[in-house]
Amino acid sequence: MTAGPLVSVVMPTFQRAWILERAIASVLAQTMGDLELLVVDDGSTDATPELLARISHPRLRTLRTPHAGAGAARNAALAHAQGSLIAYLDTDNVWHPEFLEVLTGELADDEVLAYGGLHRFLVEGTREDWRIVGRRIDSRPFNPVAMRRGSGIDTNAVLHRRAVLHEVGTFDEGLPRLLDWDLFARIALAHPFGVRHVDQVLCDYYYFPSSITATITNATMSDERLRSLFGLGEDDDATALVRAKLDRFLMERAPQT
Repeated sequence: MTAGPLVSVVMPTFQRAWILERAIASVLAQTMGDLELLVVDDGSTDATPELLARISHPRLRTLRTPHAGAGAARNAALAHAQGSLIAYLDTDNVWHPEFLEVLTGELADDEVLAYGGLHRFLVEGTREDWRIVGRRIDSRPFNPVAMRRGSGIDTNAVLHRRAVLHEVGTFDEGLPRLLDWDLFARIALAHPFGVRHVDQVLCDYYYFPSSITATITNATMSDERLRSLFGLGEDDDATALVRAKLDRFLMERAPQT
């Protein structure tokens, strides 16, 4: 009997034919090749089925399900996963080539989950012509107590043992959002000494405005709020006052011509 792959990568997708191939390519380009990629088409009505049919790769497996949300799509993939380790990537993000090599190498035998850092990008423009206008690094140390208040573990930067899901369960399909916090908090609270933070940026995470695409993020957060996360929002009175003062300071120091 042939052993399965070491890692099963779960990728749900819905109406993302315009960007899906980029995410798939970042998985198939991993330096650690002992993997399978499970792409679950969550009932897309765009060109996603045709796109997936055109991509032929021995590590790629595709599933199609009725539209039921990312949690249900991920759970459908988990039911078919053959790897002893699980990782996730959403279609608007990309992994660095060494993502799986680093995390599989860092996960100790007595640990159940490892996660790395993210390079977060704010994007503006159109689907055909977009540009990065803001960026920041997110790599938060692990604190099991803080997991009850919020999650520093992002779905796109995590690797965990498949066996732990038999203990804590899978994604809660009844939650409207924050499914990653719910699942990874259950894992962390069950294994507070079995989680490893790898302080290395291994994933590029993109925030797209509503004019480009619909995501969970911009469904609950305005474009202006997104911009404020990257220091690009409208100034309050105090901020505007200091910014104007600094502008005058720079003008006064500028060489006179």
